[in-house]
Amino acid sequence: MDEYNIKKEIIRFLKKEFKRAKTNKAIIGISGGIDSALTSFLCRDAGLDLYIFLLPYNKRGLKEAKLILDKLKIEDNKIFYLEIDTLIDNQIKSIKKALISSDYKLDKISEGSVILRERMIFLNALASSIGGLVVGTENLSEYLLGYFTEYGDEACDIFPIAGLWKTQVFNLAKYMDIPTEIIEKEPTGDVFKNLTDEVDLGFSYKDADRILYLYFIKKLEEKHIINGYNFNKELVKKVIKRVDITNYKRIKKPKCYFSEY
Repeated sequence: MDEYNIKKEIIRFLKKEFKRAKTNKAIIGISGGIDSALTSFLCRDAGLDLYIFLLPYNKRGLKEAKLILDKLKIEDNKIFYLEIDTLIDNQIKSIKKALISSDYKLDKISEGSVILRERMIFLNALASSIGGLVVGTENLSEYLLGYFTEYGDEACDIFPIAGLWKTQVFNLAKYMDIPTEIIEKEPTGDVFKNLTDEVDLGFSYKDADRILYLYFIKKLEEKHIINGYNFNKELVKKVIKRVDITNYKRIKKPKCYFSEY
């Protein structure tokens, strides 16, 4: 991985897209994870005017988020902090109350989606108010695995690291001197206590990236990945199944009616 040129290309991309949008204001939600840390560092190095939101739920990720802020050195009036516990809990309670007379129930995944979508309301509201762009933190691995929430963490204007595998995110983060505590923290959405990405997915990003690369970039069939690269059969099947069952997220488009009149 050529970290120098990758960083250079992403910064060039950011400058071009913000110039196209006629704004220099970048709104980012920092969770304390490596993706939001790397994204904010890249935006800083691109010379963008950063506006940072900290929206912790049960204070998860807050300690690491403050480490990122210390490195970024942003003015206090451009940092927005709000604990969203009460807001989220009341929303979930209200949804459950609305469903109580039916046979439907709100499962844990749906509850987590409420948290992620609520956070994006704040970011998009600020962007609309000051004329800025909401900068997303999704990487290529998450995109291909469908590990994102529709109308939640994908509800952004621009995704500067969406072309990087998760393993590349770690490499570039080390190159850009992001705090070790951030790099060594297990990837997590900080939605549910003790639930990391890799536990939730059922496999590591390191394994997934290699399989996804062979499947999407090298265009190899599942059987050739299993037989030709000494991968565990069940692991390959699990990764590709995850791709297949989340494909609707990548191709879903609103159905629109256009009258011929």
